[in-house]
Amino acid sequence: MLRRILAGGLALSATGLVLATGSAASADEELKAPYARAGAVVDADGKLNLGKNIVATWRAATGKYCVQVAQDVDVTEAVIQITARHALRLPHIAFRNPSATCHRDNTITVNVFNPHTARLADSGFDLSIS
Repeated sequence: MLRRILAGGLALSATGLVLATGSAASADEELKAPYARAGAVVDADGKLNLGKNIVATWRAATGKYCVQVAQDVDVTEAVIQITARHALRLPHIAFRNPSATCHRDNTITVNVFNPHTARLADSGFDLSIS
């Protein structure tokens, strides 16, 4: 009887291990953003931390950032989502293509504000283009 209980416990443990391994593999696929055409994690200094179909990122001025997207992704027809990486910061898209701030084709300009002071402020952000 004890053998059956232990054998059953091992079988359940093995099943749990297989399920856990399967869910970890799907989590890796989600990190690659299979449904986003482009995406970027931009640091407060304007450097690209992580990206997909991003040519370059840079800080143009205090609170003003440029994200140049690969030519095969049309930013004029895109749905863009931006999330601030720091508290008390509010990012928004200032200009699309062409941009007076960034001066490059297929570029998105992101302005980041401090909502308490209503002034531009440096902050990292996550950008997703679908």
